[in-house]
Amino acid sequence: MLCIGDVHIYVSDFTLALRFWADGLGLEVAEKEVSRHSAYARLDFPDCGPSICLWWPVEPWDAAQPPPPGKYPTIRFDVAASDFDTTLLRLLEHGGQQLDEIQNYAGLRTVTVADPDGNAFELLELREADQDQ
Repeated sequence: MLCIGDVHIYVSDFTLALRFWADGLGLEVAEKEVSRHSAYARLDFPDCGPSICLWWPVEPWDAAQPPPPGKYPTIRFDVAASDFDTTLLRLLEHGGQQLDEIQNYAGLRTVTVADPDGNAFELLELREADQDQ
């Protein structure tokens, strides 16, 4: 099984972004954490699909000098795979770049991968129990 997971959007103005996605698009704020130094919100579509995850803070970049692959602000998403190791190997064999070490998060492995153009996404291990949903 292979499917798209959440879409991560790194924003320079959290309040404006939250208003745009929640009020402008009509997404439901399912989870939100705000502190003086950072903010996060997960917004769900009303009927189905992956969630939008807003992350703050980020500095906008100069259009003439984009950041290296995997740096922010950018839109990112998760790809959930039931065969994590084989999928990662296949991505690397086809021009992908592993941008960091494999991490464990809530009992699942995850790693940031960039495509040949530097567009980054998170490869997540899909548990067998999650495949039945």
